[in-house]
Amino acid sequence: MTFIQTLATLTPVISVLVFLVLMRMPASRAMPISAVLTGLVALFVWEMDGTYLMASIVEGFYSAITPLSIIFGAIFLLNTLKNSGAMDTIRAGFTNISADARVQVIIICWLFGSFIEGSAGFGTPAAIGAPLLVLLGVPPIAAAVVALIADSTSVSFGAIGLPVLFGMEQGLMEGGVSMAAAQIAEHGGSFADYARFIALHMITIDLVTGSLIPLVLVAVLTGFFGRNKSFAEGLAIWKFALFAGLAFTIPAWAINYIAGPEFPSVIGALIGMAIVIPAAKKGFLLPAQPWNDFAQSDDVKTEAPVAGQPQSVGAAATKNEISQVAAWAPYLVMAALLVLSRTVAPLKSFLLSFNIGGSGIMGTNLGWGFQTLYAPGAFFVTVCILGFFIFKMKPVAFKNSFTTSCKSMVPTIISLGASVPMVKIFLNSGENSLGLASMPTQLAELLANSMGAVWAWMAPVVGIFGAFLSGSATFSNMMFSGLQYGVADNIGMNHALALALQGIGANAGNMMCVMNVVAAATVVGMAGRESEIIRKTLPVALGYAMVAGTIAFIWGGL
Repeated sequence: MTFIQTLATLTPVISVLVFLVLMRMPASRAMPISAVLTGLVALFVWEMDGTYLMASIVEGFYSAITPLSIIFGAIFLLNTLKNSGAMDTIRAGFTNISADARVQVIIICWLFGSFIEGSAGFGTPAAIGAPLLVLLGVPPIAAAVVALIADSTSVSFGAIGLPVLFGMEQGLMEGGVSMAAAQIAEHGGSFADYARFIALHMITIDLVTGSLIPLVLVAVLTGFFGRNKSFAEGLAIWKFALFAGLAFTIPAWAINYIAGPEFPSVIGALIGMAIVIPAAKKGFLLPAQPWNDFAQSDDVKTEAPVAGQPQSVGAAATKNEISQVAAWAPYLVMAALLVLSRTVAPLKSFLLSFNIGGSGIMGTNLGWGFQTLYAPGAFFVTVCILGFFIFKMKPVAFKNSFTTSCKSMVPTIISLGASVPMVKIFLNSGENSLGLASMPTQLAELLANSMGAVWAWMAPVVGIFGAFLSGSATFSNMMFSGLQYGVADNIGMNHALALALQGIGANAGNMMCVMNVVAAATVVGMAGRESEIIRKTLPVALGYAMVAGTIAFIWGGL
């Protein structure tokens, strides 16, 4: 690979970092520019087949429908809850648990968010948790940042174990045969058994790294967004934060050990909430004085608008007295739908039967598809309609929620409509006249060849790289599990440990991948401020990876 070709493989990363992070362009401008540059490099430097390039763009447009539907559904639900008055009830309920914003962040983002991640994945936790925090008085940018950071450890077991059970299994396939066949045979004879072994390495490392995430959340909250910019104010509840971290990771470890990687996030989060919420109510390990001392700026208001939230007619006039059970009903139904649709085989088959899609885009082997009823976006819309009846909303208020949600989607449609096709071009660039592998594969192999001696630290960085570009831990594992396995072979590293580091890196990349950041910014009404979010989550993602790598280095004896 020539020097120019090496630079070409870095085009998506460099362009996103330059335009989005350094130049602070809104994603609706930065991503189209980055997509055009990536397309030109793929065509003229990588000599990618022109038809395949155009087909990749079309594939990207179709692939963007699912995350867009989730973002729209989350915004629609939040607008419905606020216009009905249900959000006032929810806010009061959280205040009754604790008036401390640090505690609210841990419960909503770390525990409730982990439950949603385990059920659905696809960036849904941040889309639900961040707006909830805003409506509790947390600044919008702060809410987006902490919601993204929290959506990390649980990603290992997100969407009912999909990143490991599907992502890694597919990533290890070579010519229809798993390159890990010998390892699979040693661990029960099926990939599900081997996946449990890999996941056990992941959650064992996360007994340290994952358990520290709540402490990181509160430190970031007070250090970057508090009036005094004091990390110490967050670290002051270190005992409670570690308690909350272990309340999730220990049950998650046990569930994976007993039953495999499908349910550690779901059950671990439920157990964690059952332990932490009563403890918070009693002030266990908490100081007597709650903390809510946020810095004031132009984006921090007592009633910060969420995702284009209207502040006018039809909202307050239709608010009713709503009980806690009724106010939480949409979320409870949403969680039930997510879990049942993923675990009850007849229901899952029924919902999947409504999928639409096809193959052979522009005569290539690329296909398209959309899970119309199985995708979380459909569940969001369902519970919004349910909320209309439960909350006895007037039609004008419900219509207002819908129309303003639609209007707020415009920047996000542009951002994801450019970023997903860019990723597809990058991933499909193996179809070229030069006989080169795809750009991400070539880049990862370059890293492996030059940095094998420090692979315990590089392995999670590769995982971050994959998730940052693809927007999915599952896809990162699909891209790079084979590479990780091959490097482990070459340097004598424990294969399961290398794959675990890949998965942990993919989890960390979830904090800063463009699609998740755009979604989180949109649902808190901060579209265009994505660069601020990435600048806060990037160091945390890298720190998470480095701590995991250090643990693996000691554990693996490299």
